[in-house]
Amino acid sequence: MSILIAGDIHGAVGAAAFLAKLAVERKPSLILLLGDLLYHGPRNQLPGTYDAPETARILSELPWPVASLRGNCDAEVDQLLLPWAFAENTYLDFEGVIFMAIHGHQLPANGGSMSLPDTLNLINAHTHVPQADKIRGVNRWNPGSLGIPKGGYPPSYGWFDQGLFEVVSTEGNVIMSCPLLAAA
Repeated sequence: MSILIAGDIHGAVGAAAFLAKLAVERKPSLILLLGDLLYHGPRNQLPGTYDAPETARILSELPWPVASLRGNCDAEVDQLLLPWAFAENTYLDFEGVIFMAIHGHQLPANGGSMSLPDTLNLINAHTHVPQADKIRGVNRWNPGSLGIPKGGYPPSYGWFDQGLFEVVSTEGNVIMSCPLLAAA
């Protein structure tokens, strides 16, 4: 089962078009969108190709099953432009390992108050910075941002296949990879 994972597109038409093209080329079993899809947010610079309605049109035409989460910049009105509902979080079974997927603003490190179990596999976005590590018993993975990357990283997405997570730049370079380790 392969999963294409993207977050923090923030209305960037080029990022949405890249994701759509990538989905056609790589044919994932699922596309997981981690939120902040259409609006750039008050603290972010406008992406160079910002156009929320066109981004919504491109995302609406993604040809594979999509699981989509609500980010802190996603509004109820955004739902009117997309053919799927936003979930606040979701649990996914990746080849027998259960992951919780959330946008990330709910996490204490990002100003939220959501408490997590001691042992968990977590996929989140929000920071716009790629991450693949284990912190206090929690396997954490973040694909970075396709629309407004931060921390000196290039635009990136996540790819999961055969037990391996990769953060990949839009140029095709693997930024980081991490084998999936089951939670203890």
